[in-house]
Amino acid sequence: MNTALSRPGNEAGMESVAPPLFISMLPLLREEDVVLTAQPELTSPWVNAWHMSLYPWENRRLAQLDDADGGRRRHALKTLKAVCRLNPSLRPLGAAPLANLVLHLSDGESDWSEISLGVRFQQCVAELIGYLERGALHSYFKPAVNLLSGLSEDQVDQMGFMLYCAVTEPEILLM
Repeated sequence: MNTALSRPGNEAGMESVAPPLFISMLPLLREEDVVLTAQPELTSPWVNAWHMSLYPWENRRLAQLDDADGGRRRHALKTLKAVCRLNPSLRPLGAAPLANLVLHLSDGESDWSEISLGVRFQQCVAELIGYLERGALHSYFKPAVNLLSGLSEDQVDQMGFMLYCAVTEPEILLM
């Protein structure tokens, strides 16, 4: 169900310059760490399908890995998310692909100490370039799911170019 809300300061008779704000209310089912939502944009063309969020599992696994070795994976993930949010060409990369990137990299790299964060960040950039070149970043918990499948070819090209430039000039990600 979508509901249009008027913005503050838009009293009757005044013309609004801002577009209306739409809020979607979606049914949600939660049992322990399984979260299901009815999101037609994620489950189409299947009308009665539910979307299963893997966020609780991803978050718990990152916490377990960090707690076990005193690592900073969640800190690296926050940094990656901030960089992508601030960079227009990287904005299409949401939290899920980035969390899965860190989880996959954690399988091969055990040193996520604060001292090695810079190296791990650069490694994340290099790994992400590889996933973009292959056109596939598979979910850590559901390998049949390609987390890059929703990106257009143009978005992949723009992200790949930006990340490729960041290999030699990392500061470009902060502009």
